[in-house]
Amino acid sequence: MSPKRSTEHQVDGQVVDTVTCTVKLKIPDTLAHRLDSMLPPVELCIKRMLGDRSLSSSKYYPELPCVISKSLIAKYQRNQKLKAVTNVVLPICGDKGRQIKWDGSSLRIPAIFKGETIPFAPDRAPVRDDEGRVNLSGEFFHRDGEWYLALSYKTATIPESKPTGMIGVDRNSVGAVATLADPTNGKVLHLGFNPAATKACWRGRKKNLQKQGKRRLLAKLRRKQSRITRHQNHIVSKEIVDYARTHCRAIVLEDLGEVRSKGSKIRWYTERSQWSFYQLRQYIVYKAALSGVMVFEVSAAYSSQECSRCHGLSKPAGKKFACAHCGHNDHRDANAAFTLAQRVMPIGGVATGLSAPASGLIGDPLSGNRTSDLGTASLMPPVQANGITGLTL
Repeated sequence: MSPKRSTEHQVDGQVVDTVTCTVKLKIPDTLAHRLDSMLPPVELCIKRMLGDRSLSSSKYYPELPCVISKSLIAKYQRNQKLKAVTNVVLPICGDKGRQIKWDGSSLRIPAIFKGETIPFAPDRAPVRDDEGRVNLSGEFFHRDGEWYLALSYKTATIPESKPTGMIGVDRNSVGAVATLADPTNGKVLHLGFNPAATKACWRGRKKNLQKQGKRRLLAKLRRKQSRITRHQNHIVSKEIVDYARTHCRAIVLEDLGEVRSKGSKIRWYTERSQWSFYQLRQYIVYKAALSGVMVFEVSAAYSSQECSRCHGLSKPAGKKFACAHCGHNDHRDANAAFTLAQRVMPIGGVATGLSAPASGLIGDPLSGNRTSDLGTASLMPPVQANGITGLTL
């Protein structure tokens, strides 16, 4: 079974050389019976931990290996808000290679499997410290009759490639999760499902549950909504970064932080969107760091009104954009994505010489320069169009 990689490592505003990853490994059937036999005493110990939180030492749980009991105390007992556990996981603290040992092709966890090993040969190898040790940590969990191991470790980023162009990414709450546009070849991709119908369903169901006072069902629905959102954002961010890596492009995102500021005219719209745009941004940034792709962020001002051909300003009608100056017709989101990409353009195959404050590099793997220097892109100065300040190239 191929590993599934995920991470939420914060790489914003810094030069990145390592990123924390988590891979999902299936436990062989020859070893799963040991976890099955360990599960009943673990559940009893967790009940005792939550029943008497003063029993915070492994000596009170002699039926479990010391490393397991200490990890359970850290995960469950120290969480003061936790009252009960339904889906039990077995955490293993890495402890700098003492509890989880990796020899390059397999894992050995003596506390559970003694001398037997789990095959593990990742395409992105874990990083070793100065003493040659690999710090791994994991959690065993049981799903659909199978045991899995979620293994976390740090891996090195890929050195950045010199971009030959930019792709704009317009994040949406209606039509598609995100729209990708590449001005170099004119390609447009509408990524993800249409969140509008799902959001309307969530909003109506939550409203009914709130009226009926069904708090447990309401919390369950919110968790389901969070899982669907997270899953879609992972899919969309992976497609964006894969396209950028394959075509040697840098990614340009719109800065939505200013849209949700206190004085924003469309703050009410973003608050009702019920889609995690910031989460999608974070997923794009860390996946780009793993793939050696640069990520830029530019001002979102008038990106939906500016024509990507003549850069005049015109009001869109729904999802249709028709320029009143040059007659250009396009999908509203595609036009905005083209506009964002054109606000930061590479020069001679490599983006150089940024000085304008309206754009910033937010993901720069192994560049050797601090991203706060903003020294990797060129942004053209603003001009007047119909009395409103816009951007032109």
